[in-house]
Amino acid sequence: MLNKISTYLSLLATSLVLFGPSAVSADWWGNNGNNGWNPPPPPPPPNGNPGWNPPNQWGRQIRPNWNWGKCLDVRGAVFANGTPVDIFDCNGTPAQNWIINRGSTKVQVAGTNFCLDAGDWPNDGTQLKIWTCYDNLPAQQWWYTDDNRVALQGRGFCMDLTNGNLWNGNTIQIWRCTNNNNNQVWTTQ
Repeated sequence: MLNKISTYLSLLATSLVLFGPSAVSADWWGNNGNNGWNPPPPPPPPNGNPGWNPPNQWGRQIRPNWNWGKCLDVRGAVFANGTPVDIFDCNGTPAQNWIINRGSTKVQVAGTNFCLDAGDWPNDGTQLKIWTCYDNLPAQQWWYTDDNRVALQGRGFCMDLTNGNLWNGNTIQIWRCTNNNNNQVWTTQ
């Protein structure tokens, strides 16, 4: 047995010297570490849009400025028109599961017919709430930007962590979208 190992090591060393490391990267059958199997390519995105993300019907958590301990939350898990939306410790409850996608989107509480709503007269400091989802309702039409802001579409307002406070129960507001404002950065998981 020792003789076979010695022979193998000798052949391996000779191959490395003569042909370089690529000569020994394949196994005895010529496979390059994947046993001859290559995964199929991913399916093409619909309509050729490479930025398309399929909707996540189970929802995902929305977090302020990369803070993995805090989540966007329906206050008290009360699913009713007018319930405020606040920030709260992430706890995995349905009150913290949202359907949101890049680009034009509704921000909907997963598994319900309630959407993030900015009200009839949005302005700096308007507190956000949930309301029954309606198509084409301007107060529920959002744009999730590539720089992680949730903007009220066509209005110039962004979802904003009120005063930057992360304490539980801090109601979320809208505020004029501004560059480099960490209170307006929202990430999903």
